[in-house]
Amino acid sequence: MRRFFRRGRLDAERAREMQAHLDHYVDDLIAAGHPRDRAIREARRRFGNPAAIREEIYEMNSLPVFETLLRDLRYAFRMLRKTPGFTAVALITLGLGIGANTAVFSVVNALLLEPLPYPQPERLALISYDARSPRGENHSTGSDGQMFMTVRDNAKTVDAAAVGGTTGVNLLAAENQAAYVQQQRVSAGYFRVLGVAPLVGREFTPEEDRAGGDAAVILSHGLWRRLFQGDPSVLGRAILLRGEQYTVVGVMPASFEVTERHSFQAGQGVDLWTPLRPSTKGEGGGVNYSGIARLRDGVSWTQARSELQQLSGQAFSLWQMQPDVTVTLGLVSMQEGLTADLRQPLMMLWGAVAIVLVIACVNIAGLLLARGSTRTREIVTRMALGSGRAAVIRQLLVESGVLAIAGGVAGLLLGWGALEALKRLGLDTFDFWQPIRLDWRVLVVTMATAIVTSVIFGLMPAMQASRLDVQAGLSEGGTRAVAGAANRWPRKLLVIGEVALGVVLLISAGLLLRTFVHLRNQNPGFDAGDVVTASVSLQDARYRDPAKVNYLFTETLRKVRAIPGVQGAGVALGLPYERLLNNGFSKIEDPPTETKITNQSYVTPGYFETLRVPLRAGRLLTDSDTSESPGVAVVNEAFVRRYFKGEHPVGRRIRSGSLEREIVGVIGDIQQGSAGWGNFGPISPLPCVYIPASQTSSGFLTLVHTWFQPSWVVRTGGTVAALLPDLERAIQGVDAQLPIAKVRTVTEVRGDTLAQQQFMMSLVAGLGFIALVLAAIGIHGLIASSVSERTRELGIRLALGATAAQTMQAVIVPGLVLATIGVAIGGASALAVSRLLRSFLWGVTPTDPLTFAAVVILLLGVALAASVIPAMRVLRLDPALTLRAE
Repeated sequence: MRRFFRRGRLDAERAREMQAHLDHYVDDLIAAGHPRDRAIREARRRFGNPAAIREEIYEMNSLPVFETLLRDLRYAFRMLRKTPGFTAVALITLGLGIGANTAVFSVVNALLLEPLPYPQPERLALISYDARSPRGENHSTGSDGQMFMTVRDNAKTVDAAAVGGTTGVNLLAAENQAAYVQQQRVSAGYFRVLGVAPLVGREFTPEEDRAGGDAAVILSHGLWRRLFQGDPSVLGRAILLRGEQYTVVGVMPASFEVTERHSFQAGQGVDLWTPLRPSTKGEGGGVNYSGIARLRDGVSWTQARSELQQLSGQAFSLWQMQPDVTVTLGLVSMQEGLTADLRQPLMMLWGAVAIVLVIACVNIAGLLLARGSTRTREIVTRMALGSGRAAVIRQLLVESGVLAIAGGVAGLLLGWGALEALKRLGLDTFDFWQPIRLDWRVLVVTMATAIVTSVIFGLMPAMQASRLDVQAGLSEGGTRAVAGAANRWPRKLLVIGEVALGVVLLISAGLLLRTFVHLRNQNPGFDAGDVVTASVSLQDARYRDPAKVNYLFTETLRKVRAIPGVQGAGVALGLPYERLLNNGFSKIEDPPTETKITNQSYVTPGYFETLRVPLRAGRLLTDSDTSESPGVAVVNEAFVRRYFKGEHPVGRRIRSGSLEREIVGVIGDIQQGSAGWGNFGPISPLPCVYIPASQTSSGFLTLVHTWFQPSWVVRTGGTVAALLPDLERAIQGVDAQLPIAKVRTVTEVRGDTLAQQQFMMSLVAGLGFIALVLAAIGIHGLIASSVSERTRELGIRLALGATAAQTMQAVIVPGLVLATIGVAIGGASALAVSRLLRSFLWGVTPTDPLTFAAVVILLLGVALAASVIPAMRVLRLDPALTLRAE
């Protein structure tokens, strides 16, 4: 192998050595008395042919396979340089197809293929349950307190811990500066189960994880560096968190990744951890925990699942279920459980980019077939000179491989750019726990994709070219040897295929676009213009007393309403377009056991007036609705339609727990975020009960402020930037230790809620646009090739009296026919594929006729344009010159 790659240098050395020997022979013969010319001839005769000797030695050092491959590679590069237009179009087409796949595969790789960043991740699990009844099945990876404690205290095959979610809380930092940080509540043993020990200190003890236990906190590495400059003596130091003193007991490594980062209101990342203190009441009375488990050494998944199934009776002993319902405790792998909600949209996106790649391959195959028709004389000449069919196929496949590898490199560059664009487009709206990057696995898959695509798009043109009629090709001398109808059919089928695939992708994009437009155009139920919101965390020991909470609301609203330009202000537990609290209630005339579910929020007087929500019946909440006055509530029209259909609700009484309330008013519907129950969309007018903030209890506030953050809603005639300093002064003028968590306009709140829908719509629409462009290129290439091949035929038609319009029609109609066939096939395929999008569609059906019609018209219009442009060459044909050229 070493001699093979050094053949050139060795041959040059050998040539110099032979020449030296010849010179010595010549000198000896001259010295013997021979004339110089005769001496040279005699020396060459005696020595032999140097060129033949060098060739023999050169062949001895050759590897025939490598030699042939290198020769084919050199020829492939020359041919690609010879046709820069074709090469550029092919590289752009491949780059788009491979680049899109590279970007999306990077996401799929990070979430579904890359192992979790913990020791032995394959032995980590989430506690789950399966509920079955004749009415259906439900699978969930959530846990309540009883489920988790049953597994923790009784299971021998797994080591279990629990997570209570992530929320934003208040931290009093150095120099009494209030900071808003992300807190995750975890049970004792959480870090042990994950297999990651604190960098400094220890994790929580079982005593700290019980009600009334010591208040302990573990810091993230980032917060430790920011607040304490990485000081190891931080252990044992007290910090003021949520209005209480917490003792620092540990610091996690910088590389530690959390298992869950999002709650209803939290941002990404975790700054610190506090004990969960699981219970079967309050938060633990519902499925609000995530139970994690690690299989003990030597235990199989089958053994662990079998043991947990036997614990089902105890785990669900507190559940009130109908007799025909069966609930079973189980385990799912942690990676599968964490990606359950992302798997379907990711697979859908991967399918979409796969379609783009197939269209790109089909397009390149069509371009190669068209290009092959211009290389007829070259190929038949090679075959006439003795080149076999296998050699021709090999040469053309090598050209395809060079093109594909170059396209793979271009795809990597475009994939990197596309990945950065995805991050800016909203990729961070999904919950990722690992960095999204181009790693070795992505590089391998990208290059493998490039090689496979070279075989896919190169094999058909190579096979067709190798079947050329050598005699016909040499005698006819142009493109006509491959211009027959039979030889054009492969290209026609490819065009039909790429148009059909483009239709599927465009209809999918159209349905997602229509969904997004539907959601954005939903009547908000209030005047969203000039409304600014500011959220704070009241998961704070200082605000467990309802009197203190209402004092905060009353005083801050008084200050806010005094700000110049403010037209109104109020406070609510949840904002429009966000998820609200789910709570049970019953009508006063119904038995307490007949509980129905609704959304609920507390509000202050002035909230509905600030949003300009229309009053439909009764009255709104006022300052007279105090803690001493009878309990009241305002409901929306969706609540009335669902639970008081055909009845007048004002004056009726409802019960929530032990508290009764009278419905005093009905307001218009306000768009809210995901309901958490029922079959509602990402935003929809949900049934909701609004209660006065002044009529809440300490237990209720402690519970809801664990998950939700109240928000001040302000209508202003100015800008957000101008209002923000005054708003901060108004709130912190009442409580200097209360940092503002987030300031947004209502429009931004809606944008955050619809971020995933916008991301999916934008990405699929972009892929649809690429597919449309590629389909146009394919049709254009087919018609252009047809015009080039049929030049003589078209010239004869014009010479015999055909008009330019008739000749153009003969060229254009085949392209439109192929596009129509492709649209028909694609439309039928889209009817089946679009049903897979059902869970992503709202306000539009999978068979929406408007979307289908728009895509058909669009594609046929593009096909017409792509056919007309090359057909315009017919107008420049001179019949006399054309016939003479032939």
